[in-house]
Amino acid sequence: MDSSKLFAVITGDVAGSRRLEGDQRRQLLNEIHHAFSNVDEILGKEAIAFPFEIFRGDSFQGVLQNPVLSLRAAIVIRASIRKAFPTTLKDAFDARIAIGIGTIDLLPGQHGGEGDGEAYRNSGPYLDKMNQTKSFLSIITPVEEHNRELQVEGALLDTIIARWTPAQAEAVFEYFKGKTQEEMAERFNISQPGIRKRLLSANMPAIQMMENRFIELIENETQHYNPVRL
Repeated sequence: MDSSKLFAVITGDVAGSRRLEGDQRRQLLNEIHHAFSNVDEILGKEAIAFPFEIFRGDSFQGVLQNPVLSLRAAIVIRASIRKAFPTTLKDAFDARIAIGIGTIDLLPGQHGGEGDGEAYRNSGPYLDKMNQTKSFLSIITPVEEHNRELQVEGALLDTIIARWTPAQAEAVFEYFKGKTQEEMAERFNISQPGIRKRLLSANMPAIQMMENRFIELIENETQHYNPVRL
């Protein structure tokens, strides 16, 4: 593997999935697979180093060879799950996601768990810690200064996403698919100003600002990363 190339490993699970049984659990798994398909479409298959796969029932993992797109992938997955079930905000389903950015020593063969390297160590172990902190987004990079900033921004993004209604989550999901407000209005049979209101109430401008800042940080790391090998 190229020791200077950064990847993103995205590991996640679905909070609250144990409440689901039978058809609802099958619906959840269908939504997760649907989210993965849309991540492929939105990011482009060339961005995927190893496709997303589900393990342990409701956990999942995928590898991106373009790490600047990893936050967008995480938001698309969370929006897909939050829009799937009409519940109260308190009982809404969501995905805990740990984004680990770093080098990879070994890409998986047939199974994602076979991979190894810095990006893997910055992802999976941190997902386990998130159960204790009650956070839903963790981003770990090789640069500690960036991690401190992203911890704050991730907490703010969690606060925004926790307030999404299913309709707002669906509008965000369609936005990242590249749909115009007019196209969304036609699909949902509401007015274009109604779609605009949904996106604004979902805090889409703030999400865009965070994604732009995330891209800036990761592009800087990608250009200047020089890992120390002992």
